[in-house]
Amino acid sequence: MGYASRSGRAQTSASRPRAFAVCDRCAFWYNHDQLSWQYDWAGASLVNKRILVCRTCYDEPQQQLRAIVVPADPTPVMNPRVEPFAFDNIDRRQVSGYNTTNQQTGIPVPQGDTRVTSLNDEDDKIRVTQQTGAPPYSTNQLPGTDPNAVTYRTITNCVDNGSGLIRLTVATTNGMITGQYVTVQEVGGVTAANGNWVATIVDNTTIDLQGTTFSGAYTSGGYVVNNPSLPYGFDEIPRTGPL
Repeated sequence: MGYASRSGRAQTSASRPRAFAVCDRCAFWYNHDQLSWQYDWAGASLVNKRILVCRTCYDEPQQQLRAIVVPADPTPVMNPRVEPFAFDNIDRRQVSGYNTTNQQTGIPVPQGDTRVTSLNDEDDKIRVTQQTGAPPYSTNQLPGTDPNAVTYRTITNCVDNGSGLIRLTVATTNGMITGQYVTVQEVGGVTAANGNWVATIVDNTTIDLQGTTFSGAYTSGGYVVNNPSLPYGFDEIPRTGPL
C-alpha cells in the first residue's frame, strides 16, 4: 500500500524543527524558510507583492514593467549662439542697379558685397557689384556671364610675355584694373592659362597673368572674366542656359 507524506516537500527534523508553509502559487508544502517573497517592478523600483512562493514558482521581475529613467537635462550654456535661421532664409545674392526684390520669389535682396558663404574677410571671397550674371530666362550658354557685360572678354591670342608669364590678347581691357582677380577658361593649346589668377593690365588689349608659366602653343578659344563672383569652393563659374 502506497504512502504519501503529508509533509509534502518539507523536511521534518526532531533535532532542528522548522515550520511548514504552503506555496501561494503551487500549494505544495515546503519549509517556511524555503519560500521567498515575490518582487516585481513598479515604476522605478521593485515592489514586494506579498506572495510567498517556492523556488520553482518564483518569477524574475519583468523588466518591461520598469519605468524608463530620463537623465537630467544638460547644463545650460551661458551666452549661446544659435543658427540665425530667419536670416539664413533670405536671398542674399548680389545684384546690379537698385532692384532689391527677387522677381521670381518676391524676397527682398539686401545690397552689399558680402558673399553668403564667406568665412573671413579675404579679398577673394567678396562679391562684386557689377553685372556678371545672365539675365533671367536667358539662353546664354557661356559660363554665368552676359557677353555684353564689361566683365566678359573673349581671348583671341595667348603668348609668352617675354619673361615667362602668360599674356592674353582680348578686344579691350576697358573696365579692368591691375590686381583684380580673373577667371580664365577654355583656352586651347595653352592649358596652363585656365584657372584663377591676378591680372596685370599691360595696355588696351593685353593682360598678363601673375604667377603663371607659359607652355604650349595657342590654338583657339578661351575667355576671361574679371572680378568673378564664384561660389565659395568653386574653381569654375557655373554655367547657365540649356545644356
